[in-house]
Amino acid sequence: MSDAVQISSERVDDIPLIVEWLKQMQIVEWMDQELKQPHGNRKGLSYGQLSVLLLTYIMTQADHRLCGAESWVTSHRQILELATGWGIGEKDATDDRLARMVEEVGQAEEACRQIEVNLGQHVIRAYELPTEVARADTTSFSVHHRSDESAEESLLRFGYSKDKRPDLLQYRQLLGTLDPAGIPLVSATLPGNGADDPLYWPTWQQMAQVIGHKHFVFLADCKAAAIATRAQIASEGGIYCFPVPMTGQHPSWLKQWVFNPPSPSTEIRLPTQDANEAAVGKGFEVELGQFWYHPDTQEWVQWHERYLVVYSQSFAAAQIQGLQQRLERAQNALDKLAAKPGKEPEELNLKVEAILKRHRVKEFFCVSLNVETDTQNRYMGPGRPIRNSVKKEVTQIRLHLHIERDTDAIEQAKQLAGWRLYVTNAPISQLPLPQAVLYYREEWLVERGFHRFKRGRLPALPIYFQNQNRIVGLMFLLTLALKAFTLVEFVVRRALQAAEESLAGLYDGNPKRATQRPSTEKLFKAFDQITLYLLPDLTRFITPLSDLQKQILRLMKMPESLYLPHPIQHKT
Repeated sequence: MSDAVQISSERVDDIPLIVEWLKQMQIVEWMDQELKQPHGNRKGLSYGQLSVLLLTYIMTQADHRLCGAESWVTSHRQILELATGWGIGEKDATDDRLARMVEEVGQAEEACRQIEVNLGQHVIRAYELPTEVARADTTSFSVHHRSDESAEESLLRFGYSKDKRPDLLQYRQLLGTLDPAGIPLVSATLPGNGADDPLYWPTWQQMAQVIGHKHFVFLADCKAAAIATRAQIASEGGIYCFPVPMTGQHPSWLKQWVFNPPSPSTEIRLPTQDANEAAVGKGFEVELGQFWYHPDTQEWVQWHERYLVVYSQSFAAAQIQGLQQRLERAQNALDKLAAKPGKEPEELNLKVEAILKRHRVKEFFCVSLNVETDTQNRYMGPGRPIRNSVKKEVTQIRLHLHIERDTDAIEQAKQLAGWRLYVTNAPISQLPLPQAVLYYREEWLVERGFHRFKRGRLPALPIYFQNQNRIVGLMFLLTLALKAFTLVEFVVRRALQAAEESLAGLYDGNPKRATQRPSTEKLFKAFDQITLYLLPDLTRFITPLSDLQKQILRLMKMPESLYLPHPIQHKT
């Protein structure tokens, strides 16, 4: 009986595809060009090459912990060397070397900014990305450990938590992305206790540099609508569209315009709606001149704006339902308080204020407090009183709450429900009112990137680093991974749309389900179970590609030869 042939194997899966995609994005070249190179005595891969290895590990394993990267590289060394063409040494991917690379990235603020510019300009040209619309937003990331830095210098601070964890230290992350795929062009990791308002003007400047022109429509939330931000963008020839916060004169303007419209309303319909479907809303415009005094140049900035007064039926229904729920909860809490008001008027007033504030219904209730005083003479001491018993005057206080709803205020709030104010300096030819509404129905584009960072395939949480430079470096690398994810989606979806095709076979349990909008997660998962087999005579075999995998490679404009076991040719 002949000896059994010893065949070793190695999982391949989506590794060659990811490595080639990262190489085509030229991450290695841009990072090695801008980052300070490792110490001269240190041999092995460059920081750019280490970044690609770490990004491939994160994107395939959904894990950023450096302690697991070394064993993963060891178990996939053959396919990694085949895919990259690099000679990967035993100590190239240790957690010490990866941590040093991540820390160096976090320290090199100016270098990272230039990498974003170079990389952003490259992908816009190489993938022919549309540059008509960009948007920006921030979120917070909570950590479960204390910072090693002083409170004044630390990245980790207490602040407004979007994760609903005000008890934890946090840092904030900003993303500036390009529609329609949410491709990140600009990012920043910021202290956890700052305000977002001052961030949007420098973010617009950086995005204009990357995009190469100033005529894109810049979208953000109401914190970007500060008059200084709008004035500076307008003075530089930029275009913006922001929802305005309901502070200052905006509530009175909205009330005035809704109850006395200066122009007729027009229906707002979505491009995907049929002609017989009801409009999703309505709206009209108000043009106003605007001016702002620039404190640095000591000059006045003047420009024209369009206020978009927009009504959404679904938003109105949600607001009215929410108002009714808050009114009922407040009424129940006030009724319970009225049943047992206590004997201290000041304490009772504070409790009433707290209830109205907690449920945000202060303007909808009229609550008055009546204090009744009853004075009686009472005998002092125990037992029955006698002729010489001492009397004392005793005063009793009874508190009564009178609770009434302000029906006029409630009715007015219901009439204003569903109305919002947006402000833009875009000409109507560039941004008609229905288009502005459509843009803001796609606010999830940035949020989807944050979701991938928090609970998706590019997780930053839980964060294990305590060194803040490593936290900054990790977030920069995760943003590069997000750029790759969103680019894949954009390229594949555009190709499917152009060819009027769809992809079937991506969904477990429903192989016939087809889609024209596949996610990168589903596309990469389709390459599971591909294996590299190695024979003793160094012959290599790889699991043959399925028709679905070949179709995905074609849509991504990737060669099938990525999954052919070519001889390894190490590149320096």
